[in-house]
Amino acid sequence: MLARTLLFGVALIACCGGLQGTLLGIRATMEGFSLDAIGLVMSAYSMGFLLGAWLVPRSVRQVGHIRVFAALASVASVTILLHSVYVEPAWWFLFRLLTGFCFSGLYLVAESWLNAISTNSNRGRLLAAYMFVVALGFIAGQFTVSLWSPGGFEPFILASVILSIAMIPVLLSAIAAPPIEVTERLQLKRFIRTSPLGAAAVFVQGMTFGALMWLTAVFGRSIGHSVTDSSILVGMLMAGGLAVLLPIGKLSDLRDRRLIVLVLAAAAAALCLLVPWAAARPGVWPSALALFALGGAVQPLYSVSISFINDHLDSRQILSASGGIILINGLGGMLGSLLGAQTMSLFGPASLYYFVALLNVALAGYTLHRMRVRAPVAAKDQTELTPVVMQTSQVIVANAMDEADSGDSPAPDSGRAASVLSTSDSVAPPR
Repeated sequence: MLARTLLFGVALIACCGGLQGTLLGIRATMEGFSLDAIGLVMSAYSMGFLLGAWLVPRSVRQVGHIRVFAALASVASVTILLHSVYVEPAWWFLFRLLTGFCFSGLYLVAESWLNAISTNSNRGRLLAAYMFVVALGFIAGQFTVSLWSPGGFEPFILASVILSIAMIPVLLSAIAAPPIEVTERLQLKRFIRTSPLGAAAVFVQGMTFGALMWLTAVFGRSIGHSVTDSSILVGMLMAGGLAVLLPIGKLSDLRDRRLIVLVLAAAAAALCLLVPWAAARPGVWPSALALFALGGAVQPLYSVSISFINDHLDSRQILSASGGIILINGLGGMLGSLLGAQTMSLFGPASLYYFVALLNVALAGYTLHRMRVRAPVAAKDQTELTPVVMQTSQVIVANAMDEADSGDSPAPDSGRAASVLSTSDSVAPPR
């Protein structure tokens, strides 16, 4: 019962995040913001998310989970409302930065609670349920955008109300506050050397996600789609990834994961070229179906990349690697939003998808290079993939990697994070 309550709260947080991200893209277009300004505003979320992943655990250690969660939710709720009062790119950049910071902390606390109530027998199911409700909440947020005109203040009030309601199940949780175990120092160079292809795939996936997820609604409005149709495009992009996450995960457990990365990158590049063609057809559904297929290529790459990285780590490196994944993916998200918007400004709305296609062509080429210079990991030696979607903090990524690494072994105790700090890790040969 407690898990369901927490998952409901997480779903509402994700719904608010999905609603707000699409709403801001559409409203910015209506207000005449330049594409460069829109890209900067959207990239601020990733900047804030990274800051939150770094700073929030320190605050939790000082004042506790409940106080931090309540403070972050209050700031995020107020910040959402301020978007409708100060409609200027500079203010929106600041507000979006604060939103990313707060949402990172909200996910961190909620995920910590879920991690605390999970056991060896239900950890995998809880993790999968968490990923599902995050994706479902984000998709649901797209269909609330058109309930009121984005030109008014009502959608911002709705987003604030949804987030306020999401506070209730977490703040009234009866379980004791869990410890945070993802604060160890990260040696980024060692992480990249351990799995250069994994690091590259996580980075490109972050750029791709940042460009597509935050700018697709802008693309829809730029080519004349209504608010409702533009939000449908974003929802279909997310739904495509959710639909194929498990089948692709199972396939990657049976094959060389580099081959799966290659196929996903090549498919993403090809489908990106399909989107402008579909957008030229009448109606919204040709574009929506093309974006559904594109989401199916883009989003599973995150899970496959994490699992590929995990194949080359020992158990002592997993928590530290989760910080590297968040950092590299977040940097990619910032650059994706910025460069994607600049590309649209210079070459037109459709160039967003040509830009993303080039990113994935580069990843496919690098994957082929790595496949030539290193032997594959045997399928029997690969860890089991646990599906992971975006919009999560270090806790859930670390837990996903730990779940894949440990299988049915006993859950690590609370001293494990400390051992990561003091142990000199042996690095597997780079892949």
